[in-house]
Amino acid sequence: MPNKLSTPNWQDHLTLTRDLVTPGERSAFFTRARKREFIAVFRGVYVRADLWNAMGPDERYRARVKAAAALAGRDLVFAYQSAAAQWRLPWVGEWPRQAHILEAAATGGRSKAMLQRHTVGIPADLVEIDGLTVTSLARTVVDLARSASFGPAVALADAALHRTAHPLAGVPRTFLTRDDLLRELDGVPFRRGVAKGRRVIDFADGAADRPGESMSRVNMHLMGLPRPQLQVPIVGDSGRIWIVDFWWPEFNLIGEFDGHRKYTDPEFLHGRTPEQAVIDEKDREDDLRAAHHGMSRWDWEIALSPLLLREKLIRAGLR
Repeated sequence: MPNKLSTPNWQDHLTLTRDLVTPGERSAFFTRARKREFIAVFRGVYVRADLWNAMGPDERYRARVKAAAALAGRDLVFAYQSAAAQWRLPWVGEWPRQAHILEAAATGGRSKAMLQRHTVGIPADLVEIDGLTVTSLARTVVDLARSASFGPAVALADAALHRTAHPLAGVPRTFLTRDDLLRELDGVPFRRGVAKGRRVIDFADGAADRPGESMSRVNMHLMGLPRPQLQVPIVGDSGRIWIVDFWWPEFNLIGEFDGHRKYTDPEFLHGRTPEQAVIDEKDREDDLRAAHHGMSRWDWEIALSPLLLREKLIRAGLR
């Protein structure tokens, strides 16, 4: 049985047209759907437009996974990006449209518009999150480390390792290490992508705090730049200690990934207004520069471009 952490009644937000029994019910519903009061997640399953429009990309993909589960009418084991979404792991790039599931190797049938089937067998270690059965955190990371591009896979592995010291509400508590991931990788019943997965796991670092930092670190590596220390305490001119994203002591250089969430997400604002967050960040940078530390900061556009990131850091004094 999977370890459970369930949010009951998640299907209450979904409308399945097969459950509309009478002609009157169906007519009334489709009239509202034509008025865009409901959004079709998959054919035959809808969610209220006000809920859908309020969702970000992560929440919308989780809604797709739940819609696929509701339509299937049977127990499914979600894996790959679908498990990652339930674990609240980051995905750099667009989420897939399909939900990914594992099935026994002997199972017949084909993938459908809403489901991508992987007939590789069902692992013993399963977890239940929000009423859905998903692969364990370690297996989820390993599956994507083997199959996804290096950068997004590293960002996901970083976030999973980060959970050990920084647990996330709403998902099971985990204590994941790099050794756990390597053991999981060694235990998968197929060898395709193992070398690729090992490269991701060896590079992963739970000190990385955000996906933008992970992608920055990947592109520094691809450009042959010196490897930075992560999340390092640095003393400012005032004597106050600040935690910086990247630190190269041999160059006295601080690097900061400056994503928009820092100024808009309540998780980062801690009760401040966005305007106050901008002022606080400027005061922080001024204090560090006054202590004669070099500093370079960049956004997502530069984090995702190896060449732009290299150019920026070279200009800041990195060699």
